[in-house]
Formats: sequence, C-alpha cells, structure tokens
Amino acid sequence: MRHLFVHWSRISARLRSASVIALFLDFDGTMARLEHRPHEVLLEGPVRHVLAALARSPRFRIWVISGRRQADVRARTRVPGIRYLGLHGWEGRGSALAGETQRDLPVLLARLEGCLGNIRGMWIEDKQYAVAIHYRGAAASDILLCRLRLNQIVEPFTQRFRIAHGKKVWEILPRALEDKGVAARQQLARLGDHALPVYVGDDQVDEPAFAALRQGITVRVGSFSRSHARYRLGGVPDVRRFLQKLLEL
Repeated sequence: MRHLFVHWSRISARLRSASVIALFLDFDGTMARLEHRPHEVLLEGPVRHVLAALARSPRFRIWVISGRRQADVRARTRVPGIRYLGLHGWEGRGSALAGETQRDLPVLLARLEGCLGNIRGMWIEDKQYAVAIHYRGAAASDILLCRLRLNQIVEPFTQRFRIAHGKKVWEILPRALEDKGVAARQQLARLGDHALPVYVGDDQVDEPAFAALRQGITVRVGSFSRSHARYRLGGVPDVRRFLQKLLEL
C-alpha cells in the first residue's frame, strides 16, 4: 500500500472534483486510540472539532461505522450531522434478527461465560445482538486454548452465527448482520453515482468495505499489512491530519 500523504496531490485533485464526498469512518483505532478496554477509549477534542466542521459542509456526508453499539459510538463521538451505524453497520439500518437467532444468543453467551469467563486478561462483552471476547491482556498460551474452545462452542450454531476477527478480539456475530461493505454500499447507493466514497479503517473487519468501495479512496490505518485498501496512514494522528486536509479542500 502507498502512504496517502505521499500521493496527496493526485488524491486531493480527485476530491476537489467531487460534488459530494461520502466519508465512512471506523471509530476504535481510526479516530480514537485503542485502549485496554473499550470503555476507556475517548475521542480527542481536536478530532471532534474537525469532524464537526466537516459535518457542517454541504459537500460531505459522514458515517461512523463501528463494531460498537450505535448508542455507544454516538455518545463517544458527539458530533451532530453524522450518521452512526453500530455493530459493523447493521444497527441503524432498520433491520431485525430472526426469532431463532435471538433465542440462541443467550445460550451462546452463557456457554462462553462458563468456559472462558474466568481466564485472566480476557473478558466477554454482551452487545445484545452479538458477543465480543476481548483478549488484549491474556497470555499467549491461554489465547490459543480459548480459540479452540470458542470454535467448539460456536460450531453447533454456525448456520446462524460466524466468528469475526479483530484486534485482540473475537466477535460472534449473527450472519444476518452482514458486514461493513454491505452497509457502506447501501448508504452510498442512496446518494447516487455522483458521490465519491472515502473509507478509513484500521482492522480486519474493515476489509469488506475496502473491497466493496474499490472505485473510491480506501485507507488502512496502522502498520503495513496486506489489505484491499489502496492507501495507508500511520495512526490516529495521521487520520486527524487527513480530516484537516479534507476540510481545507
């Protein structure tokens, strides 16, 4: 991947020529620094201020697409004029889970808590429509064993659930939740062919969106890795600089 700022003259020319820019942003690790636990993550004031300025511009349509619940990411961002899509883009689109899937979720959660809940450095997050297992503080040997146990627990439910991999987290997601690529395409379709999509994310769960928006400007945040994104940025400070550059177009 090429660093976005190295090619900024060409990218900025494309952005200036667009009548509408559809800006899709991940939250954790993209706009806000990762922390040991999700509730510790905060959006810094300078990022919020530039986001608010972009949201007031008639040229920008902005979505924050997060694995967090919609209410959570809205409360942490606190910028009016932005649309918030939780649970990787599913929550906020008016969809609903089938009754059978909703009945299975508490069963899965109970089994996960019973098997993995006491592992040091690992904790389980109930997202009501999904379950996340965070292992940022766990020992390597425990992580390997827990992944094997996780597979065994989820295996009887694979017709309705899938395991998604993130940064130091596994998520058990209903298959009905789809992915960020589906969500981004759906939102972009509402704007018509004249909108230029820009997607910025830092994790494996952002890859479907990078693949879905190949015609746009896709940016992977963080250390160099294989990705469907065309460009990269080094971290949250680079993302803030990029948003400022968008404001100055």
